[in-house]
Amino acid sequence: MENESKTTTLLPLKDANTGKYLKAIQLQELLITISSTLLLTMRTQGLQHSRKHLNLIAAALPALQPLCDDETVKTLPISYPAMYRNISWTLDKITDFIQTGQQEKAEDLTEFQLIPFLQEWKEDTYFWLLIYPDREKMKKYYESDFIDNHKNTYQNRGEKFLVSIFIPVYNKLEYTKKCLESLYRHTDFEKYPCELILLNDGSSDGTEEYFSSLGVRKVITLKENVKAMIFTLMYQVCEGKYAAFINNDTILTEHWLDNLLTCIQSDPQIISAVPSTPNTSNRQSMSEVFTPENAEKTAEQHNRSDPGLWEERCRLMPVIALYDIDKVNTIGFADRYFYTLEFWDDDFSLRARRAGYKQILCRDTWCWHFGSVSGREDQIKHRTLQAGRALFIRKHGVDAWGNNFCYDPYLMDRLEPTFSSPPSEISILGIDPGFGADILQLRTGLKKHGKTASVFLLSRDPAFKSDLSSCCSQTALSPSPLELHRHIPEENYHYISIGQELSTYPDFAELLAECAGHLEKGGYLFFYVSNPYSFRLKNEMLEERMLNGRRSMTLIPITELASMLTQLGLQTQIRGIFGTNLPAELKINMSEHLDRYFVLCSKAKP
Repeated sequence: MENESKTTTLLPLKDANTGKYLKAIQLQELLITISSTLLLTMRTQGLQHSRKHLNLIAAALPALQPLCDDETVKTLPISYPAMYRNISWTLDKITDFIQTGQQEKAEDLTEFQLIPFLQEWKEDTYFWLLIYPDREKMKKYYESDFIDNHKNTYQNRGEKFLVSIFIPVYNKLEYTKKCLESLYRHTDFEKYPCELILLNDGSSDGTEEYFSSLGVRKVITLKENVKAMIFTLMYQVCEGKYAAFINNDTILTEHWLDNLLTCIQSDPQIISAVPSTPNTSNRQSMSEVFTPENAEKTAEQHNRSDPGLWEERCRLMPVIALYDIDKVNTIGFADRYFYTLEFWDDDFSLRARRAGYKQILCRDTWCWHFGSVSGREDQIKHRTLQAGRALFIRKHGVDAWGNNFCYDPYLMDRLEPTFSSPPSEISILGIDPGFGADILQLRTGLKKHGKTASVFLLSRDPAFKSDLSSCCSQTALSPSPLELHRHIPEENYHYISIGQELSTYPDFAELLAECAGHLEKGGYLFFYVSNPYSFRLKNEMLEERMLNGRRSMTLIPITELASMLTQLGLQTQIRGIFGTNLPAELKINMSEHLDRYFVLCSKAKP
């Protein structure tokens, strides 16, 4: 077998339960070794000689059954009992194939199902029973074990297949059929050597029978649902240089694969690329009228590769996604910690950007997405989104939906008219850019106008520094959040963005003066500022929420701010922005209905 067995750093015994769990993991490792020998024997000596190895596995497996009823196992989101039964069913199928002389099917089921099942079962046991929820152990696990234990280990990957296309399915057969039919219509399997990997995650609607009728070699069948483990199971058996993940509630369109490959191969730092799809968050949809009925026809006219329509993002929603496996192997794919199936992709995006990789939304490629067909019920019934978000915060200490995780379209609309005026080479200063989505979108907008931008970032919050490595030339941290203005790099900039509301800066006057001094002639400074007379702020002060240090701010009258900016030699445009949840009646000639202002300043050319 080309897939190597993965190792686990076992922990010292501390109590009876730990010892019990360690013994289970050691037996699982032994079963992986025997299964690898089973596969080798099948290939070199034939099916008859492989029976003894299969019998060894069948004899040893029941020793792991008692843990299915372990009280700790019952309280954790572990897939131990489900995987025990999935493995038992797989062994029965392999036995049937051996008895009926179906060697190829026996080999495939051993390589692409039994061995990955055992590997993932062992890793699941190790993580949930010996690592979780101890924060120190989890920290060490992610530092030393996670990446190695989640690698695709095929040595000759890319030789037979350029792309491994994998599609996980949990019921919704009617959508799966539409997806696969569109895949066959719009994928050039002669131009690109591709393999198809289908995973049936415990479906009960005829999916298993449908998959059997397709003649696909790699069909992974889980008799019982295992949630997040499906991603690593599929990733393990990819033999392509690239892996294409496709949700079953999508319709593929003309040139989808051509365009994603063109993008991902254009830059050695790109780890993933996705098409634009409707019913997708993260502003990855398209504004044009696009329906399931006209999607393929419309996309046929639209889907022409155009680097001008590629947008670098700090995160991507992988409804359909192409990954470079060599790069994914340096950070690991999906993390089983996100057992609700929500936010595993946010976690991947965070790890990718912290490793310095780029993630690209290809707006030159439109595909259809029906939208959370399989997951919507769980999102509503079991609040999986909320649970996944909490897991993300617990793991990383930041909110995936926090500071500037997604670009601000209002801001970009206001800046777009300025893109044609600066010179061809532009410098950008981002102050407190959060995750950096606005800065990336600003750079993309300038690129569409033929501009090349260098980016410098300054932050008060060290939590975000590692998220910004892929989108800037230099990142600096202010050692004092109260004197940010003293740490602006000694350069002049064509664009200066203040990422947090100006009202949150105690040194806002000094900060504005420094920004004005570092602004190129003909350059732009922009930010938001709270309206001190707004209905929202009045309520917050009445409820004493302003006493919370994290919500503290300086109240800045807009007339005083405008006068200050004029004195700094800046021309200023100010736009008021309405708040939400306003009272039924508002006072006439009062500004309390305005929640905040957007301020765009420019420095006149000589």
